Amino acid sequence: MKYATIPHTELHASRICFGTATIGGAIGEADSFALMDAYCGLGGNFIDTASVYSDWESEVKSVSEKTIGKWLQSRRNRDKIILATKGGHPPFDNLLASRLSPEDISLDLEKSLTHLGTDVIDLYWLHRDDPSRPVEEIIDSLHAHVQAGRIRYYACSNWTTERIEAARQYAVSTGKQPFVANQMQWSLAEVNPGSLADPTTVQMDGQMLDYHIKTGLAAIPYTSQAQGFFSGKFRPEDRSKPSVADMFYNEANFARLNRVQELAGQLGRSGTEIALAYLTSQPFATFPIVGCRTRQQLEESASAGDLQLDAGMVRYLHGGEYTQ
Repeated sequence: MKYATIPHTELHASRICFGTATIGGAIGEADSFALMDAYCGLGGNFIDTASVYSDWESEVKSVSEKTIGKWLQSRRNRDKIILATKGGHPPFDNLLASRLSPEDISLDLEKSLTHLGTDVIDLYWLHRDDPSRPVEEIIDSLHAHVQAGRIRYYACSNWTTERIEAARQYAVSTGKQPFVANQMQWSLAEVNPGSLADPTTVQMDGQMLDYHIKTGLAAIPYTSQAQGFFSGKFRPEDRSKPSVADMFYNEANFARLNRVQELAGQLGRSGTEIALAYLTSQPFATFPIVGCRTRQQLEESASAGDLQLDAGMVRYLHGGEYTQ
């Protein structure tokens, strides 16, 4: 698997990031350990989690972080892993509540350090934003934790372009570290309007894409595989998986699926590999997060970390003409 350095950091990460939303929850501890072992065996070193992952399917809170912490201790490989986690998520019964006060950030961070059994988080994300809270206060809080040695770098998830830029301007003007990465919902597939139940999530749009190209800010997208839409198993008449149908069934996406399959045939790769390579072949550093439940899915996703598409292929997949 290929590696790339996240710009403005010393983090040399595998291009495919291992997502852990179901680790310790829907995927039990033993199978979670096996998947993480397999990921590392395939050359992966970048694991992304969050303080709330699997809370919706487990009686044990923060079970994803706790499972990863047990695995790190068991394998004694903390120094080989780029460990990312997220805090600041609102309660699930009140998604518009704010949890980005300095006290909230400190509380979540301390819990994550304990759950993961580590002294420092390599990449700490703010899971959500609160536009009413000044970016100055937020950056100052995160900067204090860097100075204290609790986190190495910080980043944002589900923030708008305007808020990311405001935070960058303040950080630069005061000699502090700006966000080094942005985590948003992004894949080759377009999301159907009104299909997202959570109003606090943010998708990649044209404005944000232009911002990443202009600034070189790293993108580390979730839902990068569009729930397997490009695997080849979905057809317009098949609505056996409502979550995929509701979110991704539209004319534009099925046209892109046809182009994915065409290119996959030409290159001798799978549709999943092509769809992930669309992201890793952007003109700025991109590290797609993949969620895998089986070793076969993991191996297929990880293999995309070695595939580079040219600019013409990327344009063609999105709907343009293929020009070399």
